[in-house]
Amino acid sequence: MHESDADRLGEKANSTSRHRCHVGEPRILVTAFPPFSDFETNVSQSVLERLHVDGIDGLDVVTWMLSVDEAGSGAVAAEIRAGIEVDGVIHLGLAARRTGISLERIARNRYSMTEPDNSGRLQESGSIVLGGPETLETTAPLHILDEEFEHDTDVQWSDDAGGYVCNETIYRTLNELQASSGPALPAIFVHLPPESEVPLEDQVAAVIRIANCLVTRPRYEVAAALLFDDQGRILSCRRPNGDAWGGWWEFPGGKINPGEDAPVALLRELEEELRISPEPREKVAHIDYDYDDRSVSLQIWNCGSIEPTSITLVEHDSARWLSRDELLQVKWLPADLPIIEKWSQEGLPEPSLLR
Repeated sequence: MHESDADRLGEKANSTSRHRCHVGEPRILVTAFPPFSDFETNVSQSVLERLHVDGIDGLDVVTWMLSVDEAGSGAVAAEIRAGIEVDGVIHLGLAARRTGISLERIARNRYSMTEPDNSGRLQESGSIVLGGPETLETTAPLHILDEEFEHDTDVQWSDDAGGYVCNETIYRTLNELQASSGPALPAIFVHLPPESEVPLEDQVAAVIRIANCLVTRPRYEVAAALLFDDQGRILSCRRPNGDAWGGWWEFPGGKINPGEDAPVALLRELEEELRISPEPREKVAHIDYDYDDRSVSLQIWNCGSIEPTSITLVEHDSARWLSRDELLQVKWLPADLPIIEKWSQEGLPEPSLLR
């Protein structure tokens, strides 16, 4: 760590504002490792060096190179014990045999080292923290990361952080956070593939997006489709198990990307989710909703009637066509519910006007 960063992180916080007693831009701690074993480079170090020089717009970025040994694995945990003053932690490490960027969901309380670390330590078995939980889950916002990377083929969730210093590092960090009495601090380990698999620029960009997901409140512009069958019923789709909102029902659709207008974004989403290409013709509702960790501005567009057999579910695990009397029989996402309740009382829009 650079001396100025170490001084800032080492400052003691009072007991009522642990982790967040600073003011100004949200502060994110990003760590990485130098080369280890027979590797001449470590992509996590390359990403860290780029962030140290360029920073991240709107964030106060603290960068820290960890040693590839037991001391390095516990360095951030020790800072947490001392009252670290950051709003989020991202650990970066190399996954030489992976082809994409892995967001590690789980850390395991076990050693399973197949080669020595940089200190010569070879811990083939045993617990990382005696008496600690068998597994610990990332404290990063899962559903925000899900939304951010839902269409990125180079980024995926992983439930196996390995048995080397990477897993040891995130386990020690999460274990210390669990023991902390302060506010919840989002922390995650991100395994990065070699640059031959994903270019360095793309990896830097992904880490910047992860950092923003951890320490800023996102606002999403979303377009959703009101679709009818020939009986005047509307389509609702259920998010699958494993999704952060698994089991909840929604209008099909998704985020509006920068530079897109709502109809273009909605058509793209419907082609991806349902393999259909209806025409979004009229905006029938606009709802602003604040979740605990994000804000959503939802536009609902009437896309008229379609043939139910034309739908292929790609991202949902079930679909239902609902009449006005059936609207409240499923558990709608909170952002969708206000308009559903209104239509349940006042009646559905008329699809025939759009034919």
